[in-house]
Order: sequence, then C-alpha cells, then structure tokens
Amino acid sequence: MKNKSGPKNLPEEFAGEPQPQDEAKPLSELHPGEAAEVLQNLPAAEQAEALLNLEPPKAADILESLPDDRAAAAIMDMAPEDASAIVQEMQTDEQVDLLQDVSEEHAESILEQIDEKDAQVARKLLEYAEDTAGGLMQREYIPIYKEKNAKEVILHLQVESEKYKDYPATYLYVVDGKGRLNGVVSMRSLLLNKPGATVKELTNTEFVSVPASMPGQELVKVFRKYHYLAVPVLDEEGVLLGVVTEDDAMRFAEEEADEELLRFSGIVKGDEFRDMPFFPRSWRRLSWLSINIILNCVAASVIAYYQDTLQAVIALAVFLPIISDMSGCSGNQAVAVSIRELSLDRIRPGNFLWVLGKEASIGLLNGLALGTIIGLIAFAWKGSVLLGAIVGAALWINTIVAVSIGGMTPLLLRSINQDPAIASSPILTTLTDMCGFFVLLTLATKYVHLLPQ
Repeated sequence: MKNKSGPKNLPEEFAGEPQPQDEAKPLSELHPGEAAEVLQNLPAAEQAEALLNLEPPKAADILESLPDDRAAAAIMDMAPEDASAIVQEMQTDEQVDLLQDVSEEHAESILEQIDEKDAQVARKLLEYAEDTAGGLMQREYIPIYKEKNAKEVILHLQVESEKYKDYPATYLYVVDGKGRLNGVVSMRSLLLNKPGATVKELTNTEFVSVPASMPGQELVKVFRKYHYLAVPVLDEEGVLLGVVTEDDAMRFAEEEADEELLRFSGIVKGDEFRDMPFFPRSWRRLSWLSINIILNCVAASVIAYYQDTLQAVIALAVFLPIISDMSGCSGNQAVAVSIRELSLDRIRPGNFLWVLGKEASIGLLNGLALGTIIGLIAFAWKGSVLLGAIVGAALWINTIVAVSIGGMTPLLLRSINQDPAIASSPILTTLTDMCGFFVLLTLATKYVHLLPQ
C-alpha cells in the first residue's frame, strides 16, 4: 500500500496546503492506475492474492492497468475458477491480450469456466495475431438500425445504459440484418439533431474501415491520417467484427517503439524485464552478441593483415578505436533516422539514392569537421603533419561511409522483409570498422617511412 504520513513541521508558506492522511487507503478505494502501481511493488506471489481479495470488477480494472507481463503472471498464479471471475469482467480486447500472454492450457481452463457465449467470442479473437487489427479490436460496440430515429436510439441507450457504460460510445454503427456495416453515426450528430431525424439521414456512409488482417503498424498510420477515435474492423463480406479505438492503437504504437529500442540494442524479440526467467533473458542477449563477436573478428582481421605497419608506427593503435567509435556513432544516427522515417511512412524501401544523397552530404561536412579535430589532436601529440593528415582523412572518409551505410541498411533490410532494428547495428559496426581500419592502415603503410616511430 502507499504510505501516507501525517503533517510535518512545514514552512509557513505551505501551512495551508492539504496534507496526506495517516491511514493508507485500501486497494479497493484507489484508482485502478494507482492500485496497479501499488501491486507492482508487492512480491509476485502476493499480487494474485491481493487481486482475489477484491470484487471481480475492481480486480479486472486493475489488471487492465498492469503491464502485460505482470497481469499474466498474476493470472497464472490463480486457479482457473478464480481467474475466470475476473477475466469475465474485462473488455474483450483486454481479455484477449491477457490470455495471449498466459499458457495455452491455463487460458483454455479459464475459458471453460466463463459464460459459453463470451468464451466463444474470446476464442474467435484469439485466432487473430496480436499485432493485427483483429488482435487489437474489441467486440464492445453499439449497433443500431437505419429504420430507427434519433429519439428511439437515445431511448435505447438510456434503457441499456448499464450494458453500454464501458463501451466506446463516440460512434454508433449502422448494421443490417446480417451484421454488415452500412455506415457510422457520431454521438454528436445523434444528440444535436431533431428527435424525429432518422438514422438513415444521420448516417455517414463514407466511413473508413480496416480488415482484421491489417498489421498493427498500418493500423496506426490509419489513425494518424484520419484522426478518428475508433475504426471499425470488417471481414471479407463487410460484416462488422469489432472496433479498434485510438487509445488501443496508440498504446500498440508505444509498445512497438519500446520493443524497437530493445531490438536496436540487440535484445532478440524486443522484450525483456529483469524479473523474467534467467536463461531466456540470457539467450535473448547472447544470441545477438555471439553474432557480433564473429563479425568483430572479421573486422579485426584487417588489423592482423597490417600488423607490420602497426608495429612500425605504434601511435596508429591509439587512433583505431577512435575512428571506429566515432564512425559507428555517426552511422547509428543515420540508422535511427531511417528506421523512424520508415515507421512513419516518410520514406519507402526503394528510396536508396535519395537517402544516399542526403546522408553522404551530411557525412562530407561532419566527417570533415571530425577529421580536422582528430587530425589536430594527432599533430599536437606527435608533431607530425602527415600523421594528422592520415588520421583526419581516415575519419573523414569513414564517416561518409558510415552514414551512407547507416542510412541505406534499414531500407535494404525492410525490402527483404527483415527487421531493420535488430540487424542494422551489427552490419553497420562490422562494415565501418573494416573500412576505417583499412583506410587508416593503408594510408599509413604507404607513408610508413615518413611517420614518427
């Protein structure tokens, strides 16, 4: 529980401010978001017990506010008959999100305990991939019929207010006898028209809909383009399957961004928390690191080839990691921009030449600036203009190469349906290391007799 202490001896200017009370509020009296925050501070074994001590509707609200992995862990610690009472109270999209994160056996055991009709709906939704419109949609929507008028629809909403209280009610969906979507009526339009206005008159038939198979990334683009609060999901025959709300789409986008950051850092599958099992966590990191160590050995082979030059001019060894690291940083900036522009649909996988031109021009200027700085440092250290020129030229050239590769690699990977976030970094690192080592050591070998020993 949150610890709330009584008033302290505060400065006079704060004397009029309301102070926290001594008593900590029971979990049942907290806002679901606050209660979820409290639960996360409890040991895992106690989270399920705390939820079971609440009324199922309240427990369901709190579960919906918990991170997916915590909610799933809590449900896994409950007996199916206990978990079912809570799951039954959740909205369909939240139910499915939760059941997708627990074992198939436990999910089925829970579904066997809930109302048969609700279980059928949940099983149908579980057939859709969780990162598609079908996996993100909810079945809670308000259908109406074009034969009704505004007064009749409003009366229906009032009579069924308890049923619809948790539904997204911004839009009402006009369906025929077979459940096919004919149009959309906004709640604003319904309330601000005359009572006798027919649903047919109020219906917007120029609505935007999406198929259940639409990938979540494309669905997010629909919301960003049209700024709707909800979008209907239809099957091949135009039957209304459910709706995806803007909140759910934006939450998906946020989760995708978080996972993309982890994938970019080399966390395979883009999902890790420190309370996950030890060996899966280790493998998700090690599988990427193992590939990287092999690629680094390839880059190191360039150094091995030029070992005589390095032995003759030991100072070069000081600048190798600088050139490698600075070029890698420049290249990763280009990778990040390309991945972001791809996700926002600002560029297409085929825009190679345009991206190359933009990045090469940045590389020319930034590389010249960085090369000048490192060249001056080399000159100040060893007093050799030639050493400064070679080191500076190597960093300049490698920066141009790094940003060019960094900008284009995500496009190339996306064009062959590979994940740019997880594969771009090792490719960039290997190529820029090899290029940087090669340019520096090749130039140094040519003028090795003129360099300070």
